[in-house]
Amino acid sequence: MAEASQVEKANKVPYQGDHDRVAMLSLNADGTADQHNPEVIIDQDAAVEAAQVQFAQQAVSAVDVEKRGVSSADSVLVGQEDGSTKEIGVGDVPQDPSIEELKKAHDQAAKSAESAAKSAVSSFVKG
Repeated sequence: MAEASQVEKANKVPYQGDHDRVAMLSLNADGTADQHNPEVIIDQDAAVEAAQVQFAQQAVSAVDVEKRGVSSADSVLVGQEDGSTKEIGVGDVPQDPSIEELKKAHDQAAKSAESAAKSAVSSFVKG
């Protein structure tokens, strides 16, 4: 069986030759570009703006998963006092009393993500 590092090396495309031309970045979970040697080909300000929205939404979603276990499911299971669970639609979930704390975490994650987006786009703009 191949070691993980060997598989990773085998799956890497050499960083040479042709490259992907993109209007919007796609990133792997580790933050590296999912494209091969990407070049942003649209106006840099437009690319930064789009990436800031994308990165902020992903960061806020990550905060929800970390702090509340929220997912993109259409319904959630809510624990009942008798130990059972009840499935309810996402729109029917009662308001969390700590929502202000969560909103602050969302805002902080979004702000950090927007800075990261600007840096990421800038690193892929050629010329």
